[in-house]
Amino acid sequence: MSHPVSCILSLEQGLPFGSADLLTLPARAWCCRFDIAFYQDEDFAAQGVRLPLSIAGAAVKRRGEYLAGRIVAGRVLADLGYPRFDLLPGEDRAPAWPDTVQGALTHHATLAICIGWRRPARPVSGLGIDIETLINGPRTLELWPGIISVWEREYFATLDLPFAVSLTLAFSAKESLFKALYPLVNRYFDFLDARVVRLADNRITLELLVELTPALPVGRLFECGYAATEHDVLTVLAIGND
Repeated sequence: MSHPVSCILSLEQGLPFGSADLLTLPARAWCCRFDIAFYQDEDFAAQGVRLPLSIAGAAVKRRGEYLAGRIVAGRVLADLGYPRFDLLPGEDRAPAWPDTVQGALTHHATLAICIGWRRPARPVSGLGIDIETLINGPRTLELWPGIISVWEREYFATLDLPFAVSLTLAFSAKESLFKALYPLVNRYFDFLDARVVRLADNRITLELLVELTPALPVGRLFECGYAATEHDVLTVLAIGND
């Protein structure tokens, strides 16, 4: 049986599994599927991606995920007029995008996704994207107190969704919220600092429970789009300038 010559299995324009309608504003998006079992350092040169020293010493899993993320980011940046931009980690390890580009990256064990657009052309101040593998049933009992509140768990019990799905969606939506807000507030905040107040029609409404800045007070609402398959969930959140 033949094996792939690279850990990168496929590269496609757009968001995966029929989720193109998640973006409420026009954006560029690319996704790629990869298999860490076939990773080798030569994949970086073959794909035209630089391997930073900070990543070269990391575990194979991290190197493969970094490569996949930079490949899709490179395609998005090329679409936006930056075909040779070297997207390196910043001081906080987040990607250091060009000043005129707003972008977001996410990956799980086999899929990497990037979305982005030019800042001046879009009324957006924050952007987040996250993909997660569905949390399996037994682990939900262990993990839920660190992800959602008792209030949220009671709300999820009223939904026509398995708890594992609603919990994974909440986790992913809060990750997307963090990615969108962190560049604006420059500090970390917890999963329990926001709660899901509505989950329906491929949309999740999140409510902020702490004040992060005067412009991001308690009670501020955010809408997050989502798509789900049998095994994965994907969330995308864009925050407009008010």
